[in-house]
Amino acid sequence: MTTRLAIISDVHADVHAVRDTLAQIERLGCSLVVCAGDLVDYGLFPEETIELLGQRKVPCIRGNHDRWAVARDRGEMRDTSGWDLSPRAVGFLSRLPTSWTATIEGVRVAIHHASPGSDMAGIYPDQFTSDDARRVLDAAQADVLLVGHTHIAFAIELLGGGLVANPGALLRDPAEPQESRAWLYDADSGRFTQGPAPGGGTFGVLDLPSKRFTVHRAVDGTEVDVPRPVIGLHDRRRT
Repeated sequence: MTTRLAIISDVHADVHAVRDTLAQIERLGCSLVVCAGDLVDYGLFPEETIELLGQRKVPCIRGNHDRWAVARDRGEMRDTSGWDLSPRAVGFLSRLPTSWTATIEGVRVAIHHASPGSDMAGIYPDQFTSDDARRVLDAAQADVLLVGHTHIAFAIELLGGGLVANPGALLRDPAEPQESRAWLYDADSGRFTQGPAPGGGTFGVLDLPSKRFTVHRAVDGTEVDVPRPVIGLHDRRRT
């Protein structure tokens, strides 16, 4: 039996991208979808985004922007994304856990926003070694670790069976033009390019137990290329 888990991250108040993605997730036959955080900031529709994710009962974890949005109660306000939120939305964000874990088809899956123990220490595929992979997988107590935060989609395989992956950012229509969009991988040039808006925004699909991870465009579900480095158990070289 195969179970398909969809993961979205770095939604950043783009409710239209969420709607498109949920339709594609259903079309692709995913039985579960989880959000890896950063529901608010940058986009125009934080209330609508939170309401939709709540209505669809999508499990969400807390990202750094979500933490900043509700930090005013602790005197730690870091940005203005929470100033205009309703008490209901603030309550929703304040209750979000910092991680999500499940064993699916015998595979231990963990979701953290940036990395285990930090919502700011992002994982970058060109700076990630086998030692790093083993460390984060051990910290998460997982066979597969799914993260967001960097807006860079990738799938890093560790010899021996581990996987660390990122679906990229769902955000495609920020309130103001800026760099915090999904970054897509151009296999021909070997470089990252910013996802177009509209039309950008990506989400991930994890097939279990095979641990096959793919990344898709929110607008139409088209699969996109992502870096897929394979790193050895004792390889200390940067990939």
